[in-house]
Amino acid sequence: MQRRSTKQRETVYHALMHLYHPTAEEVYEYLRSEAPSIGRATVFRNLAVLSEEGRIVKLFFPDEVAHYDANTDGHYHFICRHCEKIIDLPATQKLSFPKSDRFTVDEQSVNFYGVCRECQK
Repeated sequence: MQRRSTKQRETVYHALMHLYHPTAEEVYEYLRSEAPSIGRATVFRNLAVLSEEGRIVKLFFPDEVAHYDANTDGHYHFICRHCEKIIDLPATQKLSFPKSDRFTVDEQSVNFYGVCRECQK
C-alpha cells in the first residue's frame, strides 16, 4: 500500500541514501544533526513504512539488530565477522528454489560471512 509522502518520510529516505546499511538508531543519530526536531519514534515508524512500501529493504542478520538498505536491486551481502561491515555484492546468478505445495517463496536473501580485506591486514 502506497501512502502519501510526507516531508519526514522523505527526510528519513534521503538519510538512508547517505548512509550504508545503517540501523534505525544510526539513522536517528544522523538525522539529529540534519533535522533536530525529528523524533526517534518518527524515524522508526517511517523506516517501517518505507520498508512496507518496498522503497527500502530491512535486513536481518543473526544476533544483530535490523539494518536498512536503500538499494532495492537484487544483490547479496558480505558481512565481516571482525568489524561487522556489510558490503553489497552483485547477484551474479538468481537462485531458484524447487516448487512445493507446502509453501511459496516470495523473497530471498543471501549472505556471505568472512573477514574483509581491511581486517585481513
